[in-house]
Amino acid sequence: MVPAVATLPLRVGIRGRTIDRTSRKGTTIARLSEVAEPPTSGHTRERVPDFALIGAMKAGAAALHRQLRSHPDVFMPELTEPNFFVTEKNWTRGFDWYRSLFAGAPEGALLGEASTNYSKGAIFGGVPERLHSYVPDLKIIYLLRDPIQRIRSHYDHAAERGREKRSPESAITRRSTYLRTSLYGAELQRYLEWFPSEQILVLLTEDLRDDPEPLLVRVQEFLDLPRYSFPAKDSSPPRGDRTARDGDPPRVWDRLLKKPVEADALTIPAPALDRIRGDLAADRELLQRLVGIDLTGWQSLERC
Repeated sequence: MVPAVATLPLRVGIRGRTIDRTSRKGTTIARLSEVAEPPTSGHTRERVPDFALIGAMKAGAAALHRQLRSHPDVFMPELTEPNFFVTEKNWTRGFDWYRSLFAGAPEGALLGEASTNYSKGAIFGGVPERLHSYVPDLKIIYLLRDPIQRIRSHYDHAAERGREKRSPESAITRRSTYLRTSLYGAELQRYLEWFPSEQILVLLTEDLRDDPEPLLVRVQEFLDLPRYSFPAKDSSPPRGDRTARDGDPPRVWDRLLKKPVEADALTIPAPALDRIRGDLAADRELLQRLVGIDLTGWQSLERC
């Protein structure tokens, strides 16, 4: 049985890496150096990440990323969504490109990155294996939003950008990206095959939105960071204010964290919700077995 995910802080050191590794179940990873060379003893410590924020998509990861970047002891690249460990994205750019994202890190800073495609295992396979092969001591932060609300936001996002032409009833199916990105328990299980539970922190978007301070304290404890008073929700600098640390003009909170859930325009049609209800319910049960977290604030999956 897969152990429950713990949220106790654990100090992580960056050790030497090897290429061929086995998972916690004993499965051997194929050699990965064909498209990106691994770090060697000649590479500096500040070019290897200590933690990764893996998603979920449309769950507030960008907002948490901006908050963490403001911590004086944290360095995260200006580039959001590096997606290096996704073969279909930036894997072929090579490890030198990935290391270059951290080249400007101050001495002693904790390094992190945020790529929500790392938590789309049903679509982009092999990410936990690659992460473990190169960064076995990596700490992983997984931010989860009520899956029904996440699906609504995901569909809206795709439709607004012209990527989704179908109606919600046609688009939201059991095989859709919308559903598969919301199966958090299955995704967490994939990571637990490669990383010990002590290296994974699961958080809720609703906590980040409603009461961010305790959540940010938990993150700092998990990453073994000194306590820091993060900017308030409404303290974003003017859009023209660009700093060396912040890169793009900061927006401290995503739209989803500024508005109540009811403000989402889309309502998932009943036929579409009925199609995915069973999958969401089974995954929620799996998630609650894997991690001791209160999900009562999420929308009921019972048929009305």
